[in-house]
Amino acid sequence: MSIRSWLFFIFTFLLVTPLSWGKVEVLDIRYWSAPEYTRIVLDLTEPVYYDFFELVNPDRLVIDLKETSIALSKKELLLNDPVVSRVRWGFFNPTTLRVVIDLVKAAEARVFTLKKFQDKPDRLVIDIFRPDLEKKEEEKRLFWQKKPAGNYIVVIDPGHGGEDPGAIGKSGVKEKVVVLEIAKKLRTALNQEKNLKAFLTRESDYFIPLRKRWIIARQYNADLFISIHANAGFNRNKQGAEVYCLSLGAASEEAARILAEKENSSDLIGGVDLASCTDGVDSILVQMEQTRTINDGLILGKLTLEELRKVTEINFSQPQQAGFTVLKAPDIPSILIEVGYLSNPKEERLLSTEDFQNRIAEAIKNGIIKFFQQVAVAGN
Repeated sequence: MSIRSWLFFIFTFLLVTPLSWGKVEVLDIRYWSAPEYTRIVLDLTEPVYYDFFELVNPDRLVIDLKETSIALSKKELLLNDPVVSRVRWGFFNPTTLRVVIDLVKAAEARVFTLKKFQDKPDRLVIDIFRPDLEKKEEEKRLFWQKKPAGNYIVVIDPGHGGEDPGAIGKSGVKEKVVVLEIAKKLRTALNQEKNLKAFLTRESDYFIPLRKRWIIARQYNADLFISIHANAGFNRNKQGAEVYCLSLGAASEEAARILAEKENSSDLIGGVDLASCTDGVDSILVQMEQTRTINDGLILGKLTLEELRKVTEINFSQPQQAGFTVLKAPDIPSILIEVGYLSNPKEERLLSTEDFQNRIAEAIKNGIIKFFQQVAVAGN
């Protein structure tokens, strides 16, 4: 074969085998569906250069990834989703991978990258919002702004979700799954009580930024905000429940400070476009008097610990305090409950059982009822 023939063969081979090109590789394409938006996540071997644009007739989003290959053999991902119908991909040219997101109807999108964090690789995130769905969800919450006198609203926040699994036990039990089950049981228990109405910040497995969680509580005009989590640590023998409240200053214990840092990292794991965040929360906290809500949170925390003691071991007789972002609603008494340690094999098994989940939910409910009884007696 002549040199010219060899060169022609090599050139043709490179054109038709784009997988051999690209210093960046797409490892996986995943999605999460929330009531208000859909998140598409591309796991990458390293940061990527990309172009993003929108097309109509039909409505779709297009992302071109430069110098990129893909590890997936399939060519599309079908979604059962109110925002996105399908994600498909192929090579626009030998070194550019094109990802097309077919929309159910016109939507707004925000595209951003996330750096490697803990066990998460570099990621390209596409959050797709339908304004009509967002408005519908918000209207459902705002309906409760005019609740009847003498009625109380409790918003329950199952921690983590979607991209952020939270703690994971040795047997694979995930915090985001356990706490959602407990939250649902607590909601059911509270809704059986007269003059009480409970709502969840998330109904299934999707991610919500920390600040959005207490914003949801404010939209519901909540009287209490309960964030439910499960702990993990290096000591596999440690077990038991703990209750935490907000501190605007120093943490009450070093362990509380460390836990707050871990829980506050949820936005980095789950994926928040940091460029879209502002410091407005801090200015609100500075301007508003938050002493009453923190003190009420401490009262609720102590009452909840007294009830939890009846069904499980507790590690502190008093609520601990630290700067938990999720508890920073300026006008809603809030607590964060760690229901147990998934790093403890015995407690991991217990937390997976419906019976123990029910007992934990019942204990939290009793603490909430006692708090409202105290509030009524005090005329507050």
